[in-house]
Amino acid sequence: MKETVLIIDDDEAILRSLKRLLISNYSVVCYSDPYAAIEYAKQNALDLVICDLLMPSLSGLAVLEKIKAVKPYSSRMLLTGYAEMEASKHAVKDKVATMITAKPWDNFELSMLVEILIENSKLRQLHCLDSLTS
Repeated sequence: MKETVLIIDDDEAILRSLKRLLISNYSVVCYSDPYAAIEYAKQNALDLVICDLLMPSLSGLAVLEKIKAVKPYSSRMLLTGYAEMEASKHAVKDKVATMITAKPWDNFELSMLVEILIENSKLRQLHCLDSLTS
């Protein structure tokens, strides 16, 4: 079974671009509505969430906080423009986001980051299971 990547962005072109990049290796689910994405996260297994920082109805930080509450072992990547990079660094310090990535991104670098973050998510889940069974 493929790992699941949830992508949240109000820009349909970004969603299409990321899906096209990742679909061959992962199960990719895209939402332009952050509230619908949060509901999806509550009901489904996730390995990675990629979320835009600036969206009209709900900030990416708020979305990732809500998803972290229901999927604490999933990795969370925040997508942001260069102008918002400084403002979003506290998201990593506060452990709301696992990684910050700038738009526009390099496809090779983003693919490698996704692979690393999904492996980290798997390791956190295994560690949690080991803790429960030990």
